[in-house]
Amino acid sequence: PDHLLIAWSSGLLEARAWDTGLPLWQANTTVETWGLTATPTVTDAGLLVTTRTGIELRCPADGTVLEGVETGLGWRNPASFVNGTAYVGDENGRLWSWTPGSPASFVELGGAIRHAPVHVNGGLLVHVQVERASTVEWLALGADGQPREASQVHSFPSGASPGMPVALSETLVAVADFSGVHLLNWTAEGWNSTRLTSSPVQGPLRFEAGHVTASENGPNGGFLAFDVAEGFAGVTIPSNLRGYGTAPPVACGEAWLLVKDDGVAVLEPEQSGPLCPLSPTSSPAPEGTSVDRSPAVWTLSLMVAFLAGSTAAYRRGPLHGLRLASPFLLVALVAMMPALMGWWVEQVPETQTEPVWDDTWPEAWREGQVVVFELPNETLAVGGLDPRPSVLESTLAAADELGVSIALEAHSLGTWVTAVDGVAADGWVYEVDGTRPMVGPEGFALDQTSVIVWRLA
Repeated sequence: PDHLLIAWSSGLLEARAWDTGLPLWQANTTVETWGLTATPTVTDAGLLVTTRTGIELRCPADGTVLEGVETGLGWRNPASFVNGTAYVGDENGRLWSWTPGSPASFVELGGAIRHAPVHVNGGLLVHVQVERASTVEWLALGADGQPREASQVHSFPSGASPGMPVALSETLVAVADFSGVHLLNWTAEGWNSTRLTSSPVQGPLRFEAGHVTASENGPNGGFLAFDVAEGFAGVTIPSNLRGYGTAPPVACGEAWLLVKDDGVAVLEPEQSGPLCPLSPTSSPAPEGTSVDRSPAVWTLSLMVAFLAGSTAAYRRGPLHGLRLASPFLLVALVAMMPALMGWWVEQVPETQTEPVWDDTWPEAWREGQVVVFELPNETLAVGGLDPRPSVLESTLAAADELGVSIALEAHSLGTWVTAVDGVAADGWVYEVDGTRPMVGPEGFALDQTSVIVWRLA
C-alpha cells in the first residue's frame, strides 16, 4: 500500500506513508457534533468517505473532493461501493443509494444502520438496530442498481447491539450481536442459520486467512476465531489479554495481533517468525523519580525576599524594603500554586447523592452505560449504550440516540456542556453513579455500566 488512511472524530482525514508514518496530505470534513466515525472505503472511482451527513468521493492522491452528496445523519456507517453505486445507512434506518453524478435516494427500513451494507447474492444485507433487538434484512438490487423493498422471507430476527457483518462467499454471511455469532446462508426460501457461539460480539467480524475472527465484548471477554476449512471449528487464541473490546484479531503470519479497549496491543505468539515483522512492546518507564522542584524555588524566593527586604528597610526604610522584596514574593507565590491547588482539591469533599438507578428502566440497560438529561419539563433517558471511555463521549452518543442537541464550549480546563436541547440557563452539571466529580466531562473516565445524570446548575 502507498497510503495509510486515518479518519479522526475531529473531522480530520489524513494520509500517511505506510512505512515511515510521515504525513502525505490532510483534509477537513464536515463536523456534526462528531467528525468522521466510519472507515473510508477505497474504490476504483476514488476514496469514498462517509461524513456524519453525507458521502464524499475524494482523490486518493491529495484528498480533494471530486463529488459529494448529502444523506441522513450517520454514526459508524461506512459505505459500500457496488458496480459504480455507493450504499450507506443512517441513524433513521434509511438505506441510501448514490451513483456519482446523480442525486441520492433511499429506502426506509427503520431503526439504525451502523455498518457497511454487505453485497450478498446480488442484493444488500443490512443489520438494522432497534431498541433491545435487531433485524437482518436483505434487499435485491434492480438493474439500475437501486435497492428494492426488503424481502420478507429474508427478514431474520436477531439480538440487541448488533456488530458489523462480513460476507464469506456469494451466499454466506456471518452476523453478530449481544447474543452471539450466526452464519446465514441465503436460499430462495429464506436464511439457513447456524449459531457459532453465544459470546457477545458487538464489533466488526473479520474474514481473512481462512478464519472468521471477533472480539468478545465483556468484562472477561477474550477473542474468537473459526476455521472455515474445518467447518468453522473454533480455534483457540491463547492470550491473557481480556476485557471489553470490539476489535477482532488480525492475522500476522502465524500469529495474531490482539487489542482491547484499554489500548494494550499484544502479539500471540510473541515469536511470530519472518512472516510477521511486528513486535509490539510496552514502552519502558523512564528510570529515576521525577523531582518536584517548586518547593525549592519558593523557599529560595522567600529567603531572598526576606534578606533583600531587610537590607533595604535597614538602609532606606520599610517602603523601599517592601518594593525590593515584592518580585521575589511574587515568584514564591507562583511556585507555590500547584501545591496549594492540590491541597485545596484534597480538602473539598466529593458531593454524594442518592443512587440514580430507576426501577422503571429496562433491565437490559444495566448491560451498558445510561445517560439521563433532566430538562425543566421532562426527563430523557437512554441506556444499554456501548461503553465509551469518557462522560463527554457517552453524553454525545446518548444525545444522538435521543435526538437531543448539545452545545459545547471549549475552555482552558477542557470542554463543557453549556446547553441541552436549547436549554442553557446557568449551565449544566453532571453526576456519575451518584457522585459529582471535580473535573470536566472529557476528563472523567467511566466504567462499562456507569449512570450519568445531567441537570441544570
